[in-house]
Amino acid sequence: MADFRKALSGNSVIVFDGAMGTLLQERGLPAGASPELWGLENPGVVRAVHEDYLRAGARVVTTNTFGGTRFKLPHGTDIRRVSAEMARVARQAAGENNFVAGSVGPTGHFVEPLGTLTLREMVDAFAVQIEGLAEGGADLIIAETHFDLAEAKAVVLAARRVCDLPVGVLMTFEPGGSLTGTPSSTFADTMQNLGVELLGVNCGLGPEQMLAVARDFLPRIDTPFFIKPNAGLPRLENGVTVYPMGPDEFAQHMEPFFEMGAKCVSGCCGTTPAHISALAA
Repeated sequence: MADFRKALSGNSVIVFDGAMGTLLQERGLPAGASPELWGLENPGVVRAVHEDYLRAGARVVTTNTFGGTRFKLPHGTDIRRVSAEMARVARQAAGENNFVAGSVGPTGHFVEPLGTLTLREMVDAFAVQIEGLAEGGADLIIAETHFDLAEAKAVVLAARRVCDLPVGVLMTFEPGGSLTGTPSSTFADTMQNLGVELLGVNCGLGPEQMLAVARDFLPRIDTPFFIKPNAGLPRLENGVTVYPMGPDEFAQHMEPFFEMGAKCVSGCCGTTPAHISALAA
């Protein structure tokens, strides 16, 4: 089995996959349905998405578990089983020579004093999800699209409690900081102090807008850096959200990140296997 920590220490840039939800919608996921529960009923469709990204040149596929905590799934759902099964589907697609990243997204809740949850309650919830991801064969845990520093810390603490997998954390930033006011520099310092193996930025911005955030990060980090922008800034056309960057334009705008030393790259909202193919090339 390939070792992700060893890959991080190598000389090659590691390409992850792109968007999952939009591809599932194109293949039958109803609007408003849980991608995780639908994926349990349609594992072949989820596996086909993973395989499409691998054929496009991705080395890492990300599990269909972004919303896989008790805060997002219906009461009574076996959270650990959902995560384990979705990780197994990704593992089957990835084989032994590629990697599976266990996706852990935001809960939609806040830790006190911003919200009503204690840090322990949030850590406990993430721990159940991460146990399932590890059981199902994930090679690393990737917290993505987080906008609250306390919640991002909770993912790291949960992962350290229940497994020994490497942990990556990606935060989403707007101009001036995250939604809850954390500057990118504070996020970088905090995650490095927690000893994460990978940190970076995803969602919210296109490649051009993420350059400023990356420039804030890079002078102060030793940890490998992961950049995962959208396919440009979204716009509404006839009531539908559209991402304007095609595959070649997206790949071209990602070139500065290679020059800046990004270790891992991929695409978030609006990206497809064609975008990942252009990026890998």
